[in-house]
Amino acid sequence: PSRYMTTRNKKLSQEKVELKKYNPSLRRHTLHKEIKG
Repeated sequence: PSRYMTTRNKKLSQEKVELKKYNPSLRRHTLHKEIKG
């Protein structure tokens, strides 16, 4: 399983989680925002 560096502001519980994942097609790490309805 992959490990993600997650950033969550505890004071802003409604903020979306942001993930930094390695993108093989771009050959670099990109920021992925969690999608919630």
